[in-house]
Amino acid sequence: MNLSFSRPLLPAFIGAIMVAACNDNVSEIGSDLISGETTITLDSITYNLEASSIDYDKFDARSNYLMLGNLDVKEYGKLNCSFVTKFMCSTKIDVPDSILMPERVDSCKFLMGISRGDLTGDSLAPQKIAVYRLTKQLPADITNAFDPEGYYDPASPIATKSFTPSLISQNDSIFLNSKGFFIEVPVDKEIGKDLFIKYKQQPEIFQWPQTFAEYFPGIYVDPFFGKGCVANVQIIYFCIYYHYYTTTTSTVDGETVTTQNIVNTYTYPFCTAPEVLSSNNISYEVSDYIKEMVTDGDNVVTTPGGYLTQLRFPAQDLITRFNNGNHNLSMVNNLQFTIPAEVIENDYGIGVTPSLLLIKTSEMEDFFANNQLPDGKTSFAATYDSTNKQYTFSSMREYIVDLIEKGSVTEEDVDFTLVPVEITQEESSYYSTSTSYVTRCTPYTSKPTMTRLHTKDALIVFSFSSQYL
Repeated sequence: MNLSFSRPLLPAFIGAIMVAACNDNVSEIGSDLISGETTITLDSITYNLEASSIDYDKFDARSNYLMLGNLDVKEYGKLNCSFVTKFMCSTKIDVPDSILMPERVDSCKFLMGISRGDLTGDSLAPQKIAVYRLTKQLPADITNAFDPEGYYDPASPIATKSFTPSLISQNDSIFLNSKGFFIEVPVDKEIGKDLFIKYKQQPEIFQWPQTFAEYFPGIYVDPFFGKGCVANVQIIYFCIYYHYYTTTTSTVDGETVTTQNIVNTYTYPFCTAPEVLSSNNISYEVSDYIKEMVTDGDNVVTTPGGYLTQLRFPAQDLITRFNNGNHNLSMVNNLQFTIPAEVIENDYGIGVTPSLLLIKTSEMEDFFANNQLPDGKTSFAATYDSTNKQYTFSSMREYIVDLIEKGSVTEEDVDFTLVPVEITQEESSYYSTSTSYVTRCTPYTSKPTMTRLHTKDALIVFSFSSQYL
């Protein structure tokens, strides 16, 4: 569809313009009244884009969301997820100095929090994990392909735990009201005792994440038993349970009686946090089903890892349309790009990726390495519209304006990649107005997803105004 309508530069004729705008091409309105007119061109074009799916085996897997478990789905493939993480320490442990003694420690455990329903597969599938204390610092250039060998002692796990990622074992009221649950992983209480000693003798260790990491580099969590479920661990607390004594006095039959009471309590000296490194170790073997789709010409994106889709954006064609016509001045109003998409059917509830990043291929590696955000010039974000089954990149105006001003289009300018991403937003309010800001954009590693992109039916809406004298 190509709609073109003109608007004479005279406010009194607004009503006439609204009627005239119903026509496909109106170019002479008001020409006998004024010497110039403005034409608004709206091009709505369906493109069969030049596109292809490419392997995406190695990627930045740093995330606050840590995937845990193993999955084997006919349509999707095989997924194995473990993780490594550092911790953010408390600068002040909430235990009075008078009772901060190792002999007070009763037990310790890791609490791994999973939001209700934040998993893929069978929540009743039995799982077993091992937790290892890291023996040296994690590398700064860590990826999903990180091999933890050499960073821990495989013969000395500090904990193992069998569990099912389900709330069904809890009573009805807890099940219905709970927003999630914790995998409780008991560890040797000697870790808690040593931490109390360190805090008393060297409190400076706990003042900065860097110094704490030298004392406790982090953990590696390995799911070594079980298939059928991958859960999303959102936070991990280390909990120390300890006790202390109080005394109370009372008068009984005129005599003073002193009673000693025991108080059982706990403290959280460290936990995971966005400020410290957490990274997924992900191995994903794409199914033959998806591979055959790609071989047959379908374009697919999967997570975590697997396939991305590269495409050639028709910028030169749009610029040619913009430059057509004997006008004196033209201005781009907007550029919008929509890609229809749908889930690949399966029996495990694996859905589409919630958000896609459209980015120049040449800039993709630096974008994630430098923790950049979509800038509306060479990188753009879109969320999935489940009603209309599509992703829409709604504001690409600056991209096309820059190319028009540059006067030429190179291969690098039109070579884009679609990357599944996790978008983090914060909301700012001013009086009655609220605005959302993107604060983080990382490769999507929260859940398995697989999405078929209909790049043969991509829609571009391009609007611009032209003035004629």
